Amino acid sequence: MDLSIIYPVHITKESRYILARLDQCLRHTIRNAGSAEHIIVLSGDKPYIQDAIKITNHIDQIQTIFDDNPSTPYSPGIARNIGIQRSSKQQLLFWDIDLLGSPLFFQELVSHTKNVQQQPNTFYMYPCLYLTEQYTKELFIQNLDEEVKDTTLEQCYSDATQLKTNSIEHFALATSTILCNKTKLEKLGSFSPEFVGHMGEDLELLNRLAINAQQYPIEQDHTLDHSSKNPSQLKGFRKHFARYSIPHLQEGIFTVHLHHSTRIYSNYKNSKQKNLKLLHSKIFQSLKNIPKAETQVFEFKEDYLNQAPKIEKSLKERLYRKTIKMIRNPKNFIKDSIKNIKKI
Repeated sequence: MDLSIIYPVHITKESRYILARLDQCLRHTIRNAGSAEHIIVLSGDKPYIQDAIKITNHIDQIQTIFDDNPSTPYSPGIARNIGIQRSSKQQLLFWDIDLLGSPLFFQELVSHTKNVQQQPNTFYMYPCLYLTEQYTKELFIQNLDEEVKDTTLEQCYSDATQLKTNSIEHFALATSTILCNKTKLEKLGSFSPEFVGHMGEDLELLNRLAINAQQYPIEQDHTLDHSSKNPSQLKGFRKHFARYSIPHLQEGIFTVHLHHSTRIYSNYKNSKQKNLKLLHSKIFQSLKNIPKAETQVFEFKEDYLNQAPKIEKSLKERLYRKTIKMIRNPKNFIKDSIKNIKKI
């Protein structure tokens, strides 16, 4: 298969839990896409890097590249660019080690790769089901030494689309799981190195890929950043990107994201607001010379996503998230609190 799968991997003392995830993820992707080239861009603390090498050394298909000078905070986009430079294939798939792919995803990956090869402007972006902590433990963490079964991933899809709130936190309809042509990507500039830390680098790249592909018209509200748990209420660029992934989700082509906790005082996470501002600026700049179509109705073949009720979280979880938000960014916490009071 003319495909390189690129994994950015950064392991520190705080994130050492991902060693087990790395083993599980690689066994799963190689079992399903063994004929592809698998490239790990590895960085972090030396003791944990050595542990990662023990996992990857026994797998012939894996090429490990060491990034001795990663950015602070860590930038997955820069790591992916290193992988792009070292890849020997003409089609690229970007993958994170917290992900597992559905059976149909890997079945269709071969034909999708051929389509991108024949039509370099084409790209694919795949939706993700973010699993809850308890559901992740029950289905995956307790079975780390076993192969992930197709039936387990099919169960995730069934539970998610039936809106079992103990299984899924949310549907991510714009993700970094992108399949594209290497030559075309390099001409567009690959991942922007300006994004350091959490958030933005994948959405900014999606914007450039979408403008180049011209598969859907750019609408009048494209620069608006309006997210929603109900896909029919998405607006702006998030609505545009969702057009690329919802058909896959409806067909059962998706990934699942295994739950993990994050540190409250994480420089990686705390970079989100800065990166969002950069993202908005770049999207605005990218549209200056592009004619925009009239806003159109966002339609779906099926309605289970349209009618999805809000996924409610327990009081304990809501308090925990508010506490983290208050500690990480007290100014924004106060602003949001005032807005909520005014709505009452």
